[in-house]
Amino acid sequence: MSNDNTFDETERNTEQAADGEQQFVSFLVNKERFTFPMLSVGEIIRVPTMVSVPLGPPQMIGLANLRGNVLPVYDLSAILLGTQTQTSDVTRVIVVESELGSVGFLVDRVLRVYSAPNDTVIDKSAMTDSIAYDYMLGIIKQSDQPVEQILDVSALAKAQAVTKQDGNAMQLSGMKRIDNDEVQEAEEDDSLQQLVCFSLEEQEFAFHLQDVEEIVRVPSEISQLPDSAPAVLGLVNLRGRIIPIVDLSNAIGMMHTDINEASRIVVTQNSEYGSVGFVVAKVSNVVSISDSELESVPSVCNDGAESGLLEAVYRSDGGKRLVSIINLSNIYGRALMSALSSIEDDIKQESQMSEGNDVTIDEDDCEQYVIFWINGQEYGVSIDDTQEITRVPEKLESVPSTPDYLKGIVNLRGTVLPVIDLRSRLGMPSSETSERQRIVVLTKDKQRTGFIVDGVAEVKTVVRQTIENAPSLSDMQSEFLNRLIKLNDEKRIIQIIEPNVLLNDNAVAAAQQQC
Repeated sequence: MSNDNTFDETERNTEQAADGEQQFVSFLVNKERFTFPMLSVGEIIRVPTMVSVPLGPPQMIGLANLRGNVLPVYDLSAILLGTQTQTSDVTRVIVVESELGSVGFLVDRVLRVYSAPNDTVIDKSAMTDSIAYDYMLGIIKQSDQPVEQILDVSALAKAQAVTKQDGNAMQLSGMKRIDNDEVQEAEEDDSLQQLVCFSLEEQEFAFHLQDVEEIVRVPSEISQLPDSAPAVLGLVNLRGRIIPIVDLSNAIGMMHTDINEASRIVVTQNSEYGSVGFVVAKVSNVVSISDSELESVPSVCNDGAESGLLEAVYRSDGGKRLVSIINLSNIYGRALMSALSSIEDDIKQESQMSEGNDVTIDEDDCEQYVIFWINGQEYGVSIDDTQEITRVPEKLESVPSTPDYLKGIVNLRGTVLPVIDLRSRLGMPSSETSERQRIVVLTKDKQRTGFIVDGVAEVKTVVRQTIENAPSLSDMQSEFLNRLIKLNDEKRIIQIIEPNVLLNDNAVAAAQQQC
């Protein structure tokens, strides 16, 4: 969902209440069950590649490049329960939309997307037997299901944007968990299969969860392809990857799907064709079932073929609900082989165009940056602020009564140069000396200071429009790292270090006066 969309949670909740039920995304955080209101959820994605942010709050995991937008991602377990999430194959990031824009929250596992009757949704103002906290809207209490706590997306997002002046890291208000003896977590059963259920023409189907990469909203723009198969809607750029979008309903011989707010793209992975996005009418939920609950498909349902488009069916709610599990391999092989093969050249062409919308760019529209490595991540400083790059000498003269990050001084061609370990200055542990380490010498008012980095990568020319303000995560981070370079084609985020803040250091000035 685009950040340009107006967010009006009150209006949306009113619309849902009028229908007699509300829809939620349910998930686990350290074995606790929570939900987000579905209308606040933009996407559910696998854990993306991220860059960590030095001096940021401890609950922040990093920044991700989500289809050209910088997405801050936070560990929901650290925020709610004070523990770190251990990532696994089922760990997901739920991207929510608030008045502050898009924010990602890491959760242990997405359980289901479901509708709850209004009379099972209890507002926290009506709760007398539990202690509510700031991030809680209420609970969902159904007789046949464990109690689930509804989180306030707006309050969570705002809390991550607030910094305190009396510390380096963001401080959040303390939280109390609901005291409810009725909530009991079932033991995880590795033998269970997980299904992502969705609707096509008011019928329910499912993919195996292990085949699903992510679930995203249908973008406003899909690049249409001339003379393509009816089921192929076109191509989209999904975080730097060009993937084909297929109308699943049409691909399996049903009517075209009408795309609306409820429609989603389920992105699947196939070893032969790569990632393919299937448009579905609505994602219903994620269910866990055992093999014994699956039933074989009558051959007549698969046109008499031994390997049809459906591989099994699943009955729930006492047989009232029938979910048909789609055989993805056969969908590719029987229904999409020729269609996808015919657009391979279009995908390559679209990728090339995406990589290099290299319209002639004037030199005045560009800036040059020295890109270097610290703790496995890329940072940059303007080449205009860089005096030189030199090797780390075998010995640095130490200066007593100075901070740990000031490693000493060196005589560089007749000039006394203070040397700072940039890792330590940014709150990261120091590393052992290596051949790749370099000193990047920065200047301010003819005063020079050297900064030890893990290695220099390149001097890169970047277009100014790729430079944008970084999210404000803490007071110190906002001073040191207030901008970043976002390179969508290269799937890179390079954090820009502000040299004026680094060079305006009283401890360094005092050390120079001692020399």
